Amino acid sequence: MKRVTASHHTERTGVLAIARIVHDELRWVFREQDEDYGIDAHIEIVADYVATGKLIAVQIKSGKSYFAEEDSAGIIFRGESEHLDYWLNHDLPVIVIIYEPETGNAFWQTVANENITRTPEGWRMSVPREQKFGVAQASRLEELAFKLQQIKDELQEYKCPHCGAPLGDRGGEWVGSEHFGTREVFQCGYDNTDGFVNHPCPSDPKFPSFSDYELEFHPIPSDAENPWFCIANPKTDMARSLHLHASGRTKEEAAQKVREGYERNAQKNKS
Repeated sequence: MKRVTASHHTERTGVLAIARIVHDELRWVFREQDEDYGIDAHIEIVADYVATGKLIAVQIKSGKSYFAEEDSAGIIFRGESEHLDYWLNHDLPVIVIIYEPETGNAFWQTVANENITRTPEGWRMSVPREQKFGVAQASRLEELAFKLQQIKDELQEYKCPHCGAPLGDRGGEWVGSEHFGTREVFQCGYDNTDGFVNHPCPSDPKFPSFSDYELEFHPIPSDAENPWFCIANPKTDMARSLHLHASGRTKEEAAQKVREGYERNAQKNKS
């Protein structure tokens, strides 16, 4: 006969208690994880009865043993380095909640470098008693869940808005004689000054097609090796952001070189 240990009962008591607080008090969504790899559950923030998709990963600890040690900052939680490294590198913000079955109180703290102290045996973190898990802490928990999205939004500034290629260079330059603008060049080739496109991203839906150009030919009598010059005249505003021209031994060769130049620009960073 398989026995249910006292420690398992205590752990389940904690998980169910936190689920109840999330559901009944916070009125958010509690999703217990079937396989525990260091995360017991995900909590999804709900605003005006709408699930936001903003999540917090939770590790729940329950029982008297987790309240045996305190300092001036709060209850001391100790853990193994293996779990800590996993939590610090997690895609979601991670919190530890410790639950006291005797009182029904739970307290939480964010697993973050500024909150932890590494020790020879692993690491420790103070869990403030002021951070009682429940509706009174809702705004702080929401802030934590939305912080990740804020960071992503900030990082987006350093990526091409069309393909996500990283920013290669950013600097100031004069636009005309009176305005000093900001020029950004991304690794995909997208180049803009204060939003004005100097060179388009190949993934931009508005990237010009080759039919947006009209080829014009000029003889170059002084160039015996490549006596024909071909320039692609743009028909649209976006087409003007690509400058295409080439010389060749014949009109056909010059036109082919122009097309090849267009295709190089159109395929850059598309892989």
